[in-house]
Amino acid sequence: MRRIVLLIWLSFAISAAAQVRMHIDSTLKQAYIKKYKYSEDLMCVPFLCDPFYEANYKKGDTLGLCGKFVFVDRNFVVKIGPVFQMPCWFEPRFSEGLAAVNVDQKIVFIDTLGKVRIQTGLPACSNHKNRVLPFKNGRAKVYKGSGTLKNYFDVYYIDREGKRIKEKVLVYVREKDKPMTRPGITKPVASDTSKPVFELPVVYARGKYPLPEAETEMYKQLHAHADNRMLLFYDCGTYQLENMDLADTTFCGKFVFVDTFFNIKIKGFDLPCAFEPEFSEGLAAVSVDSTIVYIDTTGRVMINTGLASCNNEFNKASTFRNGIATLYKGDSRVKGLYTTVAINVKGERVRLLEYDELELAEKKVHMFSNLTMEEAANCFVGKGKTNGLWFLIEKTGKVRKKLVLK
Repeated sequence: MRRIVLLIWLSFAISAAAQVRMHIDSTLKQAYIKKYKYSEDLMCVPFLCDPFYEANYKKGDTLGLCGKFVFVDRNFVVKIGPVFQMPCWFEPRFSEGLAAVNVDQKIVFIDTLGKVRIQTGLPACSNHKNRVLPFKNGRAKVYKGSGTLKNYFDVYYIDREGKRIKEKVLVYVREKDKPMTRPGITKPVASDTSKPVFELPVVYARGKYPLPEAETEMYKQLHAHADNRMLLFYDCGTYQLENMDLADTTFCGKFVFVDTFFNIKIKGFDLPCAFEPEFSEGLAAVSVDSTIVYIDTTGRVMINTGLASCNNEFNKASTFRNGIATLYKGDSRVKGLYTTVAINVKGERVRLLEYDELELAEKKVHMFSNLTMEEAANCFVGKGKTNGLWFLIEKTGKVRKKLVLK
């Protein structure tokens, strides 16, 4: 009886978790759709826990979801939770009700409920670089790497039961496109097509920083990672040059922002001299045209501070917290002396630095007898630096009223 009750409770918990909707702004939604794309009305995306939307979730809703890949529908409702990982050499796409993913480091096919339907037996992440294509007409194409010969694959089809189909597989063939010349003949002759050139898939990913699998977790631990963006120096060592797309050599020796899978997301900026850029609340301070600016997660300049990024003043800009950041304008004569200014996400100056213990009013509403949750919306509470009194303060810095402690 106890076992039956437990199973009922687990099924209820799983179904409830599947109805969690990811809350993000409309701009980011469009960016997700453009990047990850829908297939059969499902899309595989990393579940982003945006601090601006924490109030939209019930307690425990996002437990085990933040930063994990899930499948969502067109309303961004989670339909398949993080029961899988991403394979290394392709992105999951649903076709004919099945999608290939990584479960226990093996490539498997799951259905639209997240249940494993086909076991391929192929490692999902290894030097074999195994890949599978989505199902079409009841069969899926498999590229099984040799692990020894670079970019050499055993290519075959499997059916919906995972069994190998005994048939010839057509491999992409291209005739030699350069004319040949023979000794004593000045006129080019047609290419000899009796021996076709076989070109198997090249797995170099465009716009990706190539990194040995064993080093990926180490990089994530060493580098700050927020808002699915990580600052990385694109070092073109021997390994990188052998494994990168030729077009990606333009990034060599430059700083870029990548996501957790080391896909390049932002380029075309420099590092300020006095601090290292880090994303917070969707913005990061970087150097563009020798000026400190704030960019969003797509690389667009959102705020121009007007501060020089590298001079003898060593100006700084903090990360955003609760919609507020601090600019530090250095003194060119006295090292370490700064003038501070608080700004909001629009780059507007606010007077919030005049208060101590500044915090979102919603988090401290219980401390005061004359403050309601309705009044606390989009406001801060802070203590006057000179008089020690508590005030309700708008994000512009305007004092709304004096508060009374309980």
